Amino acid sequence: MDKHSYFYQFLEPISKELALVARELENSIFTSPRTMLTHARVFVENILQQVIRAEKLPDNPRTNLIERLDMLNDKGYLIPEIRDALHHVRQIGNQAAHDARMFRISEALMSWEAVYKIVRWYVEVYGPFEVTVPDYRDPSPQVEQKYDMTEVELRLKALEELLTNSNQTHTEEAALAETAATAEVTIEVMEIPGFTTIRTLEYKGRKLEIPYFLRDAFLLPQRFVKSETFLIRLGAEQNARIMSELPKNLEGLHKNVKRYNEKNDEVFFEELKIFIEEEKIRRQLTLEQPGELFFFYKADHIVVTEELSKVPLTAEEFTGIPSLLRQLNQDQIETIGQLPKELVILAKYENVGIGTVEKLFDQLKRKLNEKNQGVKVSHDFPSSYKKWESLFVNVKLGEAKTVIRGESVPSLWKEGLKWIEAHHLPLYPLVEEGIVLGSTDRGDRYAVALEPIHKNKKNFTSLHTYESILTDKTYYLETKINPKSGLETLKKILEQLGVEVKIPLLEEN
Repeated sequence: MDKHSYFYQFLEPISKELALVARELENSIFTSPRTMLTHARVFVENILQQVIRAEKLPDNPRTNLIERLDMLNDKGYLIPEIRDALHHVRQIGNQAAHDARMFRISEALMSWEAVYKIVRWYVEVYGPFEVTVPDYRDPSPQVEQKYDMTEVELRLKALEELLTNSNQTHTEEAALAETAATAEVTIEVMEIPGFTTIRTLEYKGRKLEIPYFLRDAFLLPQRFVKSETFLIRLGAEQNARIMSELPKNLEGLHKNVKRYNEKNDEVFFEELKIFIEEEKIRRQLTLEQPGELFFFYKADHIVVTEELSKVPLTAEEFTGIPSLLRQLNQDQIETIGQLPKELVILAKYENVGIGTVEKLFDQLKRKLNEKNQGVKVSHDFPSSYKKWESLFVNVKLGEAKTVIRGESVPSLWKEGLKWIEAHHLPLYPLVEEGIVLGSTDRGDRYAVALEPIHKNKKNFTSLHTYESILTDKTYYLETKINPKSGLETLKKILEQLGVEVKIPLLEEN
């Protein structure tokens, strides 16, 4: 096949449109399995409509796929193999349209094979005599360059340096161990396209490695809560609009604008560190789930399903944010799917603060769970998700009793950490050591740590940050967990600090 041909080109004499849709399905198998699965059901439904017309059967435009499928099956037009293939494409397509989970390429390939059976049956029974269906062939992934040439050069230089080091003769065991460790770390970091270090920024002896994919990243001021105005002023002087405009050494950055000082440099350096970690997580998500549409809010995210994208942005659907809704509608942003991927941008609207944007994001997450066919939060939970919408922990310290509440695991943990520090309990030593996720300390994943890296050396999957009011340090929270684990972890922390804890939700389950 040449580069202009495609597998279902033989359908063109029957239906040019059907053939082109099949071509787009084939192209999306490896780039976006969700897209392929969602639209494959539309493709086969169109085939059934053509069968119904050929058999001169009644067909209402409002009839859906399963009704057409059942009618043809009841009247004896479908053999069991084709009926099962149609049901497979329909069921996995429905899941892809509604479920936020990651869909695998293998699932798209199974659907693709079922589509082939349906097409072959349709052509052989209803197509022109001269049209021949070729034997099934697995689609091939499109050849694409994963690494930019500049990044390839950086990788080659680093690998050549490692090669040179490995060929040198070391007389001391320590030197050999150091070289081996360096080689192992460097290769591990460079496995993911775009993660090769392109620059290193410094501030008072501390360093930040800038990965290649962020070399020209736009430094959206709203992403830097404490440095937002500082960044806006720097940007106006063309000093910090994009990453590549930042100087190698951030000391003295404040001198480019009036009425700022060294403290602003330090705060910006810390927030830049968080920004980079959040962007790494986002980058990994887009690589692991190609073709998905994400909404990002700070360190959190949701997958936007086709059904969720159609929900209107109205006061009936979203409460407590009338000003934001009105201004969005004035800008002809009328459904969820039209929102920007970076939700903090919405804080630009008049009388809309970051708290309003957070309200919108929380409601989007709840709607996603509602649309997700009432799926439970985890397999260990016999109760529905709604039971866990409001998480709470009863605590007692001395004679004082308190209820710590949160609408999500991150908000519950932050409220819990605030309460702990407000009572001057020794939280920092636990965080410094790394608080293991769950009710025990035997796991490999941290719930809270000073760096967003787990015991098994993997990065946090989804993180939030907490600014300590006692130590001025940033604590990283792993938030890719279910509510049960979140409650168990907070209970463990509190009990280690001598607090009496009672959690009815855990006791009920």
